[in-house]
Amino acid sequence: MRTRNVSFKWVLYVAAILICLFLTLPLLIIILTSFGAGTSSVFPPKGFSTEWYSHLASQKQFGQAFVNSLIASSGATLLALVGGTLAAMAILYYPFPGSGVLKAFFMSPMVVPKITLGVAYLILFSKMHIAGGLFALILGEAVTVFPFVISIVGSALANLSPADREAAADLGAKPLRVFFTVTLPQLKISLLMASAISFVFTFDQVETALLILRQGSYTLPIQLFIYMEKWQDPTIAVVSVMMIVFALLLFFGIKVALKSAPAMEKMLGNKK
Repeated sequence: MRTRNVSFKWVLYVAAILICLFLTLPLLIIILTSFGAGTSSVFPPKGFSTEWYSHLASQKQFGQAFVNSLIASSGATLLALVGGTLAAMAILYYPFPGSGVLKAFFMSPMVVPKITLGVAYLILFSKMHIAGGLFALILGEAVTVFPFVISIVGSALANLSPADREAAADLGAKPLRVFFTVTLPQLKISLLMASAISFVFTFDQVETALLILRQGSYTLPIQLFIYMEKWQDPTIAVVSVMMIVFALLLFFGIKVALKSAPAMEKMLGNKK
């Protein structure tokens, strides 16, 4: 039996190593390609050079596209957090006939093809005369990530003890004060996780942005797509490396924010 357990352990080790290689190898190829000395993105790179990082500094459209992505993702995340939290509270704390159907409707963007949503948004926002700008993209992306917020925050609300809210209400606190002083502080971890997932998901959104936005409002993924239609140099790899660095910084920022939550830290594997 012991020999069988040891063999199975090594099988798991090998599987874990292969999975890690599968996940990291494409990223490593992108990083190496970004330092290529050639005029095209090839692997292995022909020589070593940092000229394409300097070349990126002259491509102002990527900087503006990055700012547009930040604005759109932040706005969509904030809108989804507010609407999703209120919707989750309404469904959980104030059930009514048909609330289950309403929740299923709120969750439907998870299963609807993104290109279908993009076409629907294009038609709707064109009728509203707001298509082409970031405001339309924020509205569309907020609907797309709405299910994530309802799912995460709703699960957290279901696990909260009603005793704290009842105690605050017995002491004379109004519902709004109970929410801000009792419920909201207990939701900080779930809100942080929901916002992180929503932000990352919307940051590289392509389908909706490609159909809605016009030139001047392009986000970073769309600008990359347009650049690749004309050029095949390592600039694309350089931008991809910058996005990897940004994602790592975002991850470590969330990690630092979670240090105040011992239970979450234990879940993430930090034992102190």
